[in-house]
Amino acid sequence: MTGDRKTGLIALFADHRNAANLLMIGVIAIGLYSLTRLNTQFFPDIGIDLVRVTVPWPGASASDVEANIAIAVDREVRDIDSVRAVTSFSVEGAGTTLIEFETGTNMDTALSGVENAVSRISTFPADSERPVIQRIVRYDTIMRLIVSGTSSEPALKAFAKRIRDDLTARGIDQVTLSGARDDEVWVDIDPQTLRRLDLTLSDIASLIQATSQDVPSGTVEGPLRTQLRSLGLARSAEAIGEIDLVADPSGRRLRLRDVAVVHESFDNDAPIGLRNGQQAIEIHVQRATSADALAVAQIADQYISEVRGTLPPGITLEVFDVQASYISDRIGLLIRNGAGGLALVLLVLFIFLHARIAFWVAVGVPIALLATLAVMLAFGQTINMLSLFALIMMLGIIVDDAIVVGEHTATLRQRGLTPRDASVFGAVRMQAPVTSAALTTMVAFVPILLISDVIGQVVQVIPIVVVAVLIASL
Repeated sequence: MTGDRKTGLIALFADHRNAANLLMIGVIAIGLYSLTRLNTQFFPDIGIDLVRVTVPWPGASASDVEANIAIAVDREVRDIDSVRAVTSFSVEGAGTTLIEFETGTNMDTALSGVENAVSRISTFPADSERPVIQRIVRYDTIMRLIVSGTSSEPALKAFAKRIRDDLTARGIDQVTLSGARDDEVWVDIDPQTLRRLDLTLSDIASLIQATSQDVPSGTVEGPLRTQLRSLGLARSAEAIGEIDLVADPSGRRLRLRDVAVVHESFDNDAPIGLRNGQQAIEIHVQRATSADALAVAQIADQYISEVRGTLPPGITLEVFDVQASYISDRIGLLIRNGAGGLALVLLVLFIFLHARIAFWVAVGVPIALLATLAVMLAFGQTINMLSLFALIMMLGIIVDDAIVVGEHTATLRQRGLTPRDASVFGAVRMQAPVTSAALTTMVAFVPILLISDVIGQVVQVIPIVVVAVLIASL
């Protein structure tokens, strides 16, 4: 057997003093780079292929909305390619249609198709508003903040908007406010004044609408092309109060503020938030699926620590529902359990195997895991509960393969073979059984990739990790 000098990839690595070491260093470098690039989150990304069409029709009943809007939209969008389901519902004043597309559909093309389909509808009521077409994008919760206190509602809202704008400027993907009522400008006018001026409330509303606009007005051609725009949109009570109403018999112009009380207020029909009996505004901090949950949480935590020292009197800032802490806790738990299991495996190896064999078996475990991280990055996976579970589950299989090859090599060495021949023949003889064992495990997990829909997107990381670990182990 010693004279039979085997050739091939295994012999090449055995004869070359640095080939295996260079390969090991390369795998470690790629794995560590991948570790820095992989996103960290609680669950795998789930694609929601939905487009929403909303058609407002102020003052219409739910039955009228269904008959004149919802049915028309439903009928038109069902013929779009790759549409899986269409769901419509109508409420007083608006109709909404949700179009679900097949998994893997190009959503830019799908959105364009929905826009074209809705634009072909010519039977919408004349007084309905323009359809609003949006692709539903999923965001994950990072944390929620509560701004509350004894300050006035305008002060609370201004501070909450400042936090929202600051967090957005620092790179947070989505920050929304709840409990902050929309600003409104109220015009209170006495009925006797209306009769004296021979006007109605509708006349006042039409005048405000006609004189408070911000619309494009065309272009002026010449050496330089200039775009014109009519600027006159009144956004404050003071600006609306300056609107000219009528002229009195003496020719003096009457402004709206001369005959009415114009003041700023909030939408009385909108819900408000309360915290311990005090008015409050909730700030919802979210991340896009492409952002790292822990990195976004770190940005938010740093900003909160900075802003706490600048809180105005009468305003309190509280943090709750910190989902990012759940992510770090669960990932830390899995890592500790995995490290503990690996330590027990190594202890058993050093008890029952030769120290040098146990050492190289142990070295192979983290190298195989680092190679798996590179594969996960290439396939667009993330570090989450399921991928970590799959990595920990494969620890025993990686060790089994290395033990089989290492023990057979040690046996051949004891029979008198040189270290080179023992390593080559040991690996070659165990190649078939180890490969067969790896292939049977792959065959058991690969069918999971055939699962479709949302559950398929969630669990597909398990077979990807299993196959990557097995290939790296081989």
